[in-house]
Amino acid sequence: MKRITILLSSPRPNGNSDKLAWSFIKGAKAANHLVNIITIRDLRINGCLGCEYCYDHKGECIQNDDMQNVYNVLSETDIIVFATPIYYQSFPSQLKAVIDRLYVTENKSFPIEGSALLATYATPDKKMEEQTVIYYKTLIAYHEWRDLGVIAVSGLDEKDDIIGNQCLNEAYNLGYRIEYEFEKRYE
Repeated sequence: MKRITILLSSPRPNGNSDKLAWSFIKGAKAANHLVNIITIRDLRINGCLGCEYCYDHKGECIQNDDMQNVYNVLSETDIIVFATPIYYQSFPSQLKAVIDRLYVTENKSFPIEGSALLATYATPDKKMEEQTVIYYKTLIAYHEWRDLGVIAVSGLDEKDDIIGNQCLNEAYNLGYRIEYEFEKRYE
């Protein structure tokens, strides 16, 4: 059993990336994984100040906002999943604020060993996802997290365009097989 944290990062409730994430969550729960869901749009998370307070205070952040709760959840997370729309060739600012605040990991460790990316975007051109996937892979390489899978779905212009898309089955299967993927890729 893995402890999985899903970061729902769309500012739009119940959009395509949320639906993709919920398919993953159903699969993970069917495989008896413990799943924590963090809905970033409901939180007040400031950007990193770059003040390096965390360097002198054992990884504690000087800011007292909802990121403190995110840190608590991440301290009990084996796998982190980024569920996100792609806005203007990248993550939305809400998710980027969370990622920037992971700067505290320079002096504070989390048990995260692996990650996955679930991304949706409107443009039918698959090139739109390239920059986001490169950034994701750079981020996880820096943290030394294992890449357990990327599902990026294009052509989802309207809120419910994902309904009936094969990617929902792919996300379910990834959630269900996440532990197998973890072991298979890193034996």
